[in-house]
Amino acid sequence: MLPATLFRSLSPRAVPGLVALGLAALLPAGAQATGVCAWLVETNAPEDVHELAVWLEADQDVEFFYQIAGEGVSSEGSRSHSPGSGTYSLTAGHAEKPWGFGATLSPPGDIDIVIELHKKPASIFSDEPTPLLASFSFHRHVPEGEAKAPPILAAKQCQTLAAD
Repeated sequence: MLPATLFRSLSPRAVPGLVALGLAALLPAGAQATGVCAWLVETNAPEDVHELAVWLEADQDVEFFYQIAGEGVSSEGSRSHSPGSGTYSLTAGHAEKPWGFGATLSPPGDIDIVIELHKKPASIFSDEPTPLLASFSFHRHVPEGEAKAPPILAAKQCQTLAAD
C-alpha cells in the first residue's frame, strides 16, 4: 500500500497518534527519563542492634552522587548515624546496596534515614553542590517491646529522576 493511500484510509483521529509515535522514534535512546526505586532493609541483631541497608535499583544505567542524611537511629538519651556520600553507578535492573549501618536502639526510639541522589559532579574533588535528582525518606517509630523489625521500610519507593 502506498503511503498516501495508507493515510487516506486512516481515521483522522489516528493521525496525531501516529505522528507522536514517529516523533518518539526520532528521539535519542537516552531521552527517556530514568526511574529509580529505593528501599531500606532493617534487621535485628542481638543486643538491640538494628542493621540498616539502603538498596537502589534503576530501569536504565545511571551514575549519580548520593548523600545520606536524616536523624539516623535515636532513642532516649542516644543518637547514632553514619551519614555518607559518594559517586555511584547502577546497572539497569540490578539492585545494589550503596550504604549500610548498624546501631544499638533500645526501644522506644526512631529510625530516620534519607538518601538523596544528585547529579554526578564533574570532578570527585569538587565541593560545589550539584542538582538534586531524587530524594527517598525512610522513617518509623520503634515501639517499646518490639522484638522483630516490621518490613514497612522495605516497601519500594520509586521516582523518576529530575532532569539535570
